[in-house]
Amino acid sequence: MKFSRTSGLMTATAGLALVLSGCSAGGAETDANGVTTINYWSWDGAPGEAVVDPIIEAFEAENPDIKVKYTEIGQTDFKPKAAQSLGAGEDIDVLTVQPGAWAGEVQDYLLPVADWANGDDLRTSFTDTSITQAERMFADGELMAVPVYSTGSAVGIYNADILGELGVTPPRTWAEFKTMSDALKAQGKGILPVTMPSEDWFQDEAALTSVGQVDPDFFNQVRYEDGKWDTDAYVEGLKNYKALFDNGTFDTATLDMDYGTAMTTFDEGKSAVAFNGSWEAGRIFSGNYGIVPFPAESAEKASLRAGLDVMLGIPAESTKHEAAAKFVEYMSVGAGVDEWASALKGIAAKEGYQLPEGVLSTDLQKQSYQTLVDLITEPASDRNNLGAFSDYVGANVKQVLLGSMTAEDAAKDGQAELETGNF
Repeated sequence: MKFSRTSGLMTATAGLALVLSGCSAGGAETDANGVTTINYWSWDGAPGEAVVDPIIEAFEAENPDIKVKYTEIGQTDFKPKAAQSLGAGEDIDVLTVQPGAWAGEVQDYLLPVADWANGDDLRTSFTDTSITQAERMFADGELMAVPVYSTGSAVGIYNADILGELGVTPPRTWAEFKTMSDALKAQGKGILPVTMPSEDWFQDEAALTSVGQVDPDFFNQVRYEDGKWDTDAYVEGLKNYKALFDNGTFDTATLDMDYGTAMTTFDEGKSAVAFNGSWEAGRIFSGNYGIVPFPAESAEKASLRAGLDVMLGIPAESTKHEAAAKFVEYMSVGAGVDEWASALKGIAAKEGYQLPEGVLSTDLQKQSYQTLVDLITEPASDRNNLGAFSDYVGANVKQVLLGSMTAEDAAKDGQAELETGNF
């Protein structure tokens, strides 16, 4: 398997730091009471302090000889701060690893999962798909962190009250979305059919969702096999996305809305559907909301790209590997899963996982969760984005939607940018 665009190698400095730390045996450092304190670093929302704190409290109650000190960093600052701290040898015992290029950049600081005391058993506790996606994050395909949960994009959250008032069923196809849009216009209340983030990265998400309906293997070919960006499938998918704006199914007003504005507009009942990532699916608990896929030509073609959103690793320099591995196990396949999974932070990578009884209290919530599970566990391709490249091609997508660039030119320009080798 090729990993040409998956992850970079560490610098010589990083490699040297790991070599110098090779004497770390992973034994526990305990206080006078026999308690080992492990330092757990993550970013906000992964799954976030409000979710993590009760998990830690429950873990410590079950493991009185281990204390967890949690450090949460803003997502935009996490990657540089964590990488710098790893390089400086800071005391980090459990690290939330962000999937994508960054995972490869920090892999030389991580202890291979095979070297964890519970590594072999832990590996078999996850779905095959999640393990494969985790391995793809690292050079040579060695598992350096375990999967925790997956998310997918793009997916829609719909207002069931608005649709009920219109007398339309939750739309899935191009034609059904057009019917909903026309009904909203006829109603005359000024409710937008759809809102979504206008940011470049999300426009790439939406376009690739459409492209995946044409060629499910498109993105994986680009990501892992040096595939071309300027394919007929990409052009066709981008044209299909543009057609939704051209025929009035989507309103171009959404292309002026940033992330927060798009979601607030939906929350205020001013749009029928909000497209975003599945990480926003927790809204189904806050109102009469449901989940629909991104529109496709037919319901059978509905899909999204999905991938790991959170992984957990253990830095090799940690001297508390055993305690760290116990906590990682608790978070990823143990009792801690129920806490973050019940908040719909993501779909658990744990094999055979089911939400606790009573979390989903209505038929709509149950149907919506099942829709998410079906889409994310059977994705068109991995959601393993190419960082800055996503912003670059997403800007082109917006130009296509606004009519200032053709789909063919966007595909060619994306290919040329890809060939620079900067991603």
